[in-house]
Amino acid sequence: MEVSIRAYEEKDYMEMLEITMELWNLKMEPYTKSGFEINKNIIDDTGTIPKRINEGILVAEVDKHIAGVVHLDFKGKKESKGESLSVLRLILKYGLSRLIKARDMGIFFEHKVEDDELHIHGIVVSSKYRSMGLGSKLFDEVEKFAKKQKLKKITLEVLDSNIRAHTLYKRLGFKIVKQVEFSKQQQEYFESKSHIYMMKQLED
Repeated sequence: MEVSIRAYEEKDYMEMLEITMELWNLKMEPYTKSGFEINKNIIDDTGTIPKRINEGILVAEVDKHIAGVVHLDFKGKKESKGESLSVLRLILKYGLSRLIKARDMGIFFEHKVEDDELHIHGIVVSSKYRSMGLGSKLFDEVEKFAKKQKLKKITLEVLDSNIRAHTLYKRLGFKIVKQVEFSKQQQEYFESKSHIYMMKQLED
């Protein structure tokens, strides 16, 4: 079995999107009330993830198949412009209400990065390849990437109900910075009581 962690390439787009949706569909479902394929198509048709150039994505590859993905954000990130359908075509295809709910989900998870920060927007390993240590390998590569960019800290966010991820992040050296309580409506959406912000300071 051949395993490698590398930078995203345009040819990876469809496999990368499929795996990314294993994570993002969990966040989108309460807002869109729609299935996996529709959510994936919304992400594709709105150009949410730039296809051609995207310096903010690393992929884990197993035997030439994408098995894991991490989405990163940092100041000066190089990426091509997202390719979106026109607003009219999007509304005709999905309906205005669904698009507004998907937009609101995106706004909720926006994070403004600081000059010395590498922010992890999402990390996911395909259900087919879990329990192989790929998550830890991705985190190792993320840390190397941050140091190469001369960044001083790595940040991420996790729902308090995701005990498995929370435990992994603590083991990897992340500490809780703050914990934001959800509104009653958000608690119902995410089946969690709060949103936890975590950070890892990097040594020189």
